[in-house]
Amino acid sequence: MSACPTTALGRTECAQLLIDQMARIGGETGEGCEITVSTAPPLVTSPYGANGYECPHGTTYWIEPTSEQIMRWNQAGVR
Repeated sequence: MSACPTTALGRTECAQLLIDQMARIGGETGEGCEITVSTAPPLVTSPYGANGYECPHGTTYWIEPTSEQIMRWNQAGVR
């Protein structure tokens, strides 16, 4: 259980902040960036989510692009 406050949709505000920031950063480049946020470390090591992000409430979050996001990057030739 997280100590972070939650949104009306039940997602923690800290997780939503990470999602919003990645969308904003992607929007600035014109490409967008959809991510999955979890409090559990990834089972498989990937170049996307190697390090967790600790929020001010002490919860560590790991982020990775969604499979749809990876597919769009592959279609666009992003490496």
